[in-house]
Amino acid sequence: MKKSKTQLHVVYAADSEWSDHPRFAGIKMKPLLTPADNALANVNLVHVPSGSAVGHHVHAAEVETVYLLSGQAILTIGDNEALMTAGCIVAIPSGAEHTLRNVGSESVELIAFFTPPIL
Repeated sequence: MKKSKTQLHVVYAADSEWSDHPRFAGIKMKPLLTPADNALANVNLVHVPSGSAVGHHVHAAEVETVYLLSGQAILTIGDNEALMTAGCIVAIPSGAEHTLRNVGSESVELIAFFTPPIL
């Protein structure tokens, strides 16, 4: 059996520190996979405290796929709103203005996948 020369790179979220989101006050994030790990996507863990929001914004070239791990949030894309709870996933098209508001009593944690990666 031939051995693979591919390096295995496993990321443990617990090993990373939370940092402030560069644009949205009170929002925390952990980069899990960067373009150095995956040339086709980057992946972030995002923490949204109760009563907080990731404000209106647009990703000009990237599709953002959001998977909610915990909490309750209202996702607004353009004029459309949807309640998201743990286990929900959605793809937000590039160029679509969107926001996510935590509407529950507990923090929201989500995984955000960006394809292609945000550089």
